[in-house]
Amino acid sequence: MTELSADAGNALRSALSAEHAAVWVYGLASAFVSEARVRSAIDDAAAQHQRLRDAADRALRDAAQPSAAAQPGYDVGQPLGDQKSAIAVLLKAEQDCAVGWRSVLENTEDAGLRTTALDGLTKSATRATRWRLTTGQQPATQPFPGQP
Repeated sequence: MTELSADAGNALRSALSAEHAAVWVYGLASAFVSEARVRSAIDDAAAQHQRLRDAADRALRDAAQPSAAAQPGYDVGQPLGDQKSAIAVLLKAEQDCAVGWRSVLENTEDAGLRTTALDGLTKSATRATRWRLTTGQQPATQPFPGQP
């Protein structure tokens, strides 16, 4: 059994909640995508979010800490009607995941968990950059990803 401090457990539950939301949002966004390359990127990202979600859940269970349950639905904060609005929601989901994983990095010394958190933070920041480039947003990158 892996030990997690209260702060590390809370940070990991927050990251897990963001991953649950991202998996749901990617499923929703796929209904509004028309380009094959964007659909492919969505499918790849959804699979990566599922992997990170499962890793976070497993780490919490291994530490005998309570997990975070997925919600039946999530408020995306805006109406979706086309590919651009769907990508805007995906961008927000990636930013939320980056914040969650950065918090895990800041609250644990466990090497395995830090590796998972760094992977989550890096991939969320990379996908956020991809979505900004897809919609022509500038700047496409943000300094210090995961800052709340």
